[in-house]
Amino acid sequence: MRTLFLTLAFVVSTGARADESFRCGQWIITAELSVSEILGKCGEPASKTSEEVEVRGKVGTGSVSRGTSIVEKWTYVLSSGAHYQVTIVDGDVQKLARVK
Repeated sequence: MRTLFLTLAFVVSTGARADESFRCGQWIITAELSVSEILGKCGEPASKTSEEVEVRGKVGTGSVSRGTSIVEKWTYVLSSGAHYQVTIVDGDVQKLARVK
């Protein structure tokens, strides 16, 4: 599990600060919310991307494929003009980050 987390953390890194929150109307959006809760509070994002990434694990001095994960990145544009990205891995919210 640790290897999966480290691999995904590297793959989904955006260079932005993680664990942020943002406001959708009266709601505070955090990474602890589910995908359906975010959709219910914020609606559809301004843009979405999705990609299948290989998850690799360390074995001895090499690595081996552990399968694949689906990584989605949703971008919300707030009325202030700020852009926030929600990173979702295999259906679970992993992080929020201000990207613009």
